[in-house]
Amino acid sequence: MEFITPPNHFGFHAKKIYGTPIEGILKDCAIAYIDPAGGGPVPMHHHAHNHFFIVTEGEATIYENDRKTIVKKEEAIYVKGENLHTIRNESNQPLKMIGITIQPEK
Repeated sequence: MEFITPPNHFGFHAKKIYGTPIEGILKDCAIAYIDPAGGGPVPMHHHAHNHFFIVTEGEATIYENDRKTIVKKEEAIYVKGENLHTIRNESNQPLKMIGITIQPEK
């Protein structure tokens, strides 16, 4: 699969690296390269599934509802899909991260 820029994202290049759902656990997994000043989606969004983001290079700024969290290299964050959220690269360095999409709780 080729890298794509998802709708309403900018400077954001993502590719699924695992796409076979595991019932009740995992929806998919992707790698993303986010340019300085890139990110998305804009505007913030919400949905049923949750995310587990792992930063492997650089620094991610995660906006979740009214909270701003900086996630640095070799750190991770769990984001509830029901909360408004978006990802930004507010640094001047490239950002590389893994996004694991978790099936919604039943």
